[in-house]
Amino acid sequence: MKRVSLIIAAFLISGIASAQDSDKKRFTTGFNLGVNHANVLLQDNSNGSIENGLGFRMGLVSSLALGQRFSIDPKAELSFNTSTFWDGTQEFAINPVDLEFMTHLKVKRKKRGLSLYAIAGPNVKIPLGRNDALTLPTRQDVALDLGIGLDVPLGKKIRISPELRYSIGLMNITESSQISDLKFHNISLLLNFSGRPRF
Repeated sequence: MKRVSLIIAAFLISGIASAQDSDKKRFTTGFNLGVNHANVLLQDNSNGSIENGLGFRMGLVSSLALGQRFSIDPKAELSFNTSTFWDGTQEFAINPVDLEFMTHLKVKRKKRGLSLYAIAGPNVKIPLGRNDALTLPTRQDVALDLGIGLDVPLGKKIRISPELRYSIGLMNITESSQISDLKFHNISLLLNFSGRPRF
């Protein structure tokens, strides 16, 4: 876990530097920070119950501009989650930490300046949670991300982008004999910091 945190920290530092130095480039990088709220769905008739809570996330973002309104945005994020499963006698954490790799298609409303945008794309989620008796065993997930945001230019080289994103888990992630079907959804509010593409 410490090694992953160091890698993410290095990515963030390189992202800041790249965003500041970006000039006449279609490919830009940066970083993001935000909060997320899990919406874990228990889809069987188990005697247990789910409690969802507020967490946070951070990561590295990048963008390859295909034109002035379209881009492909690969991202890598760490998601810290607080959802739990109660079986009637004991509480278990569900995916306390996920490493997520996503690729979003981004469509902007305007070619330049302040602009609303929409994103959509796949998200692969790898659980990095504790392997102990108090963590529910889960497997890798694949999700569909949908979101909206606002690009706000800050000078010629930097932009910030508040973004609201919903991630729809498509797979049954449970590996526990106590639960037969568990889907992991979440909603995130993020602030992206990145370079502006130059044409």
